Amino acid sequence: MNSFKSLVLPTGLRVIYQRLNQANSTSIYVTVGAGPRFETQETAGLAHFLEHMLFEGTKTLPTSKDVAEHIEKIGGQSGAFTDKEYVIYYAKVKPQHLETAISHLSEILFNSTLNPEAIEKEKRIVMEEIKRTKDNPEVEIWELWTEWVWGKNQALGRSTLGDAKTVKNVTREKLLRYMRNLYHPTNMVVALAGNFSLENTERLLRKNFGTRSKGKVPNFKAVKLVPKNGAVKTINSDTQQNQLILGFITGVFYHHKDRFPLLLVANILGAGASSRIFHKLVYELGIAYTVGTYAWSFKDTGLFATSGGFSTEKTEKAIKTILEELTRLKSERISSQELQVAKEQSKSNIYFSMETSDAIAYRYAAQYITENRILTPDETARNIDKVAPKDIQRVAKKYFTKKNLRLMVRGPSVKKFTRSFEKLLDDFN
Repeated sequence: MNSFKSLVLPTGLRVIYQRLNQANSTSIYVTVGAGPRFETQETAGLAHFLEHMLFEGTKTLPTSKDVAEHIEKIGGQSGAFTDKEYVIYYAKVKPQHLETAISHLSEILFNSTLNPEAIEKEKRIVMEEIKRTKDNPEVEIWELWTEWVWGKNQALGRSTLGDAKTVKNVTREKLLRYMRNLYHPTNMVVALAGNFSLENTERLLRKNFGTRSKGKVPNFKAVKLVPKNGAVKTINSDTQQNQLILGFITGVFYHHKDRFPLLLVANILGAGASSRIFHKLVYELGIAYTVGTYAWSFKDTGLFATSGGFSTEKTEKAIKTILEELTRLKSERISSQELQVAKEQSKSNIYFSMETSDAIAYRYAAQYITENRILTPDETARNIDKVAPKDIQRVAKKYFTKKNLRLMVRGPSVKKFTRSFEKLLDDFN
């Protein structure tokens, strides 16, 4: 795979680019260090709301239709999304239209008008998005679980979308203040991948991003583990199935030495059809349609969790099975053969996810803004290959403890099973 190159403009804008000479497209992703992680209780929901608003009109593209047609009339694609620790704005075009793509992103990032009438309209749209999430149990349980784990007084515990109260309280003045603090080149990363001229691209970036004012990279408040009265939380809901998350607060952040061992543990337990928990629950016991295990890192902490949907009568069996597999990983050292399978799967997933210009640009943009470094697929693969069977057992023993454990079950009349779920956890250490 071709290697990336980088440069830093005088404004502090960091640029990562990788040429793909045979590509039929060029993708440009602009990442802003402005996700919910950098919000306070007073500014909660602004990162996501502003992401919507920047497509509502600019000085030269006055309406949302003008903004959309600017990129779509040349066959391009554009959009944005908000994650916990960043917001991404992107465009993908044919190589000959790169200048339009760069000017398009610059226009929405620096020249949006934030029309008051559009703000009121967008409030209704965001509220519909929030309602849609509540209608999707598989999505909403993650919102509920992280809120329970961290608490709404901490940034990671608040919904990325905001809530009815925060959306209602959005004003143009708040959005402008938020943009001044966070939307400047020093707090941005631009990543390009595809077929383009390096000399021409640098000229376009200097023209569209190089004259903006510098700013400060924002600080964030370190997250704290909030003590709980118990390790189980149940929520009654009018659904056909119980959704559960059984997870741990690991504290394993991006640069932590245990990041890659835990990544492999997630693969071993629940990242493929042959993984331990997935195969047991889906193929052997036949009590789930799907289940997954994930290792999630942030700037200063991390989570590890298994989630899935189960019928009411099979939920206890599912919890018991997950706990048994976690315990087995702690008590029995994994074989070199099984670990090698997990390594190959993990490495393949990384390489497979880097086969298009937009996937490459996204990976580099998100990684540089959060980690302040780029790990190429080859470097990531080398880190994965360093993990030994003893490392898997060590991290399982270290992080999978009753102290770190949080189980949430949401479904029809699940509260009456709370004590039964607690008993399942009693013997887990």
